[in-house]
Amino acid sequence: MGISAVEKIGNKEISPKEIREMLGIDNSRIQELCKIADIKLKKNERGLTYFTQDDAQTLKNVSANFNKSNAVSVPSKKVLTGTNSISNGSIVQLVETLRSIEKSMTERVTALLDEKLDGMDDVVMELIRVKTENETMRFKINELNKENYKLKKEVNSFKKVPFGFYAKTSSENSIF
Repeated sequence: MGISAVEKIGNKEISPKEIREMLGIDNSRIQELCKIADIKLKKNERGLTYFTQDDAQTLKNVSANFNKSNAVSVPSKKVLTGTNSISNGSIVQLVETLRSIEKSMTERVTALLDEKLDGMDDVVMELIRVKTENETMRFKINELNKENYKLKKEVNSFKKVPFGFYAKTSSENSIF
């Protein structure tokens, strides 16, 4: 993606996933570059890690410089002699193959986790909303039970008198 991708992003928060795609590296490599560049990880209000545009540019520069300084020359000198001889080129090739396997596995696992956890923020927010609503309903039920008790007490305070009338009785003022 390169520099143009960094420039297009602007001042918004850049996720680690975007950095991985931008630089073509995995999370462990991003962590190494952050340590080298002395970039402090930032978290947004949802607790997710993000980078600024400056951080992304710094990581890109450090990655480019680090790759140049760690370029491996492959001499054809033999490391071991005899029937099991291995050249430095074979070792380097083996290490590179292992790194590419590790990178592809990490990318697959990361993509799967990102996919599975994508909707979790919405689920958590919905659970919080439902819990709040549940507490509100519980409070309303308690209030209605109190009101029901008071109304039953009020209804029981009326006694039937002749001619279909009812009279309110109280413990102080009983007509019977």
